[in-house]
Amino acid sequence: MLVGIASFQLFDIDAVVHAGDVFDHEITREDRGHVREEIRRTHDAGVSVYYIHGNHDNKAGNRTLRQGPGIHIGGETVVFGDGTVRLSGLDYGAGEFSSPPPEKPGDDGGSVSILVLHDTPYPAVGENGSPIHRTDPNHLDLREFLDSAEGWLDLIVSGHLHVGSRASIAGYETPLIVTGPTAEISTSTQETAPSTWLVTVLNGEVQVERQQLV
Repeated sequence: MLVGIASFQLFDIDAVVHAGDVFDHEITREDRGHVREEIRRTHDAGVSVYYIHGNHDNKAGNRTLRQGPGIHIGGETVVFGDGTVRLSGLDYGAGEFSSPPPEKPGDDGGSVSILVLHDTPYPAVGENGSPIHRTDPNHLDLREFLDSAEGWLDLIVSGHLHVGSRASIAGYETPLIVTGPTAEISTSTQETAPSTWLVTVLNGEVQVERQQLV
């Protein structure tokens, strides 16, 4: 899964969030059984699992996910951490919003808002200001949404791309995490080391730290 069970107590983890592509295009019975068991073990450890659908997640895989205790947040917003975190999800939409994006919360800024999506975010740039992708014709243009979300959206989390990085949307201050792979799935020479991201919310502030998986 995304993090080892032993990490839950070490980092005081409230939730595991998967940004899509839980499965690959071709999935076996063993794949489904493994994912089902890992989500169950995570749930039994007292940690909720939230996920969205990626472009690799087919009907058989999605059926497996629905049968377990994981929570699908595509098109939904959940609140946890004693109301301190609002987590919204968008399933893969091939460059279109698969459902309406989240709206401004009505708690006067008392919670942190995080959006999790799977489409390639546009126009995403890395820490050096350079575009982090150039070739995906199905990118999701976030600029109109961010015009309405600046001031209350605290973090965007994106799956789909095989290279993990800290980023942002050009012209906007909201930080973006491109999660990258949790397994060796790409032959790219860029930073594809399997990893996950530890997101800490403290006193209304969001801190992000990349955790290498071994």
